[in-house]
Amino acid sequence: MSIDSRTAAGVLGLLAVAIFLAALLVYGFANPDFNLWDDFVSSLGAKGAPHALAWNLIGFALVGVLLFAFGLSYGLLLGDRPLAIFLSLFGLGFAFIASPMDFADAEVSKAHILAVCLGLACWMFGLSRMGSNRTLAQKVRTRANITACLILGSMLGFVLGIWSMPLTHRLVFGIVFGWTAITSLELLLSTPSPEQKRPQ
Repeated sequence: MSIDSRTAAGVLGLLAVAIFLAALLVYGFANPDFNLWDDFVSSLGAKGAPHALAWNLIGFALVGVLLFAFGLSYGLLLGDRPLAIFLSLFGLGFAFIASPMDFADAEVSKAHILAVCLGLACWMFGLSRMGSNRTLAQKVRTRANITACLILGSMLGFVLGIWSMPLTHRLVFGIVFGWTAITSLELLLSTPSPEQKRPQ
């Protein structure tokens, strides 16, 4: 793939991270009932929340579209079509989180929860594929394996009662966007060889 493809993938990833963080701060502080540390991010787009539509369109739908494009381009950049599918499906799932939560109606929230679960599952499958693909550069595989372990560790902490579900929520978001930011910066700042497949 060309340098332009690497640059495009890196820019898409960084845009997704930057827009999500900016939207979280703007709409988080604009909602007096929202606590940046203790509330679910999804509550910003819940039915009846102030600026819910704007948050769902920007914080979830737009960011999800960018993650879809980033995942697709990154997987193809690595020469791995199944990986491109997994990562792009994660972005698609993230976009569908824009389906609003309704804390008074569990039925309405099912689409939201399903999008979260399916999207995260696709992302974990993508990390697993990267981590086990010996044709990829070692640092790409190592970063994928460490990220997967951090995700599982954050969930295990909740299961064991070490921390709350909202904190688990924050950790997962932080890990996902942290991996995206680091990977995107590497695409923009490094030479093509580290991210490309090694000769088979």
